[in-house]
Amino acid sequence: MKKFILFITIIFVSIFACACNSEKAYILFNKYPFSKETITSTSNTNLFKPGERIYYIVTFPEKSQSKMALIQIFKLGGDKDERLGYDIVWGKRVKLRQEQVFYYTDYIVLNNSGNYVMKVYSRDNPTKILTSANFYVKN
Repeated sequence: MKKFILFITIIFVSIFACACNSEKAYILFNKYPFSKETITSTSNTNLFKPGERIYYIVTFPEKSQSKMALIQIFKLGGDKDERLGYDIVWGKRVKLRQEQVFYYTDYIVLNNSGNYVMKVYSRDNPTKILTSANFYVKN
C-alpha cells in the first residue's frame, strides 16, 4: 500500500511540477532604438515623457502563419476624470517582413499624459490577444 501511495504521489508531483515549454510573445519598451547593446540595457523602461519617442519591440516565439499583425494602443481611464474604461489612441496593421518573422520593432510618439496599454493581435484570429504591456506617459 505504501508503494502505491508513493507511486501516485510521484505521478501527481511530476505532472504539476514539470516545466512547460510554452513561450509567449512579449513587448519591450525603450527610450532608444533597439540594438544588441540596448536590448539588455537599463534604458528599457515603461515610463516616458510627453513628446518623447517610445521605441517598442514585439517578439513572437514562433513563426506567425499570417505574416500580419494588428497593434493597438489604448488609453486607460481613471486618471483625472475618475472615469473607468479606455479610449483607442492608435492602431497599425503590420506586415511582418521575411527577415522579421520573429519580431517587429518601431516607435511612436504620444503627447498626452496617461496610462496606456499596447495590445498585439494576429490578423488570423483578431479576438485573441497575443500579448499586451502597460506603459505610462507622465510629465
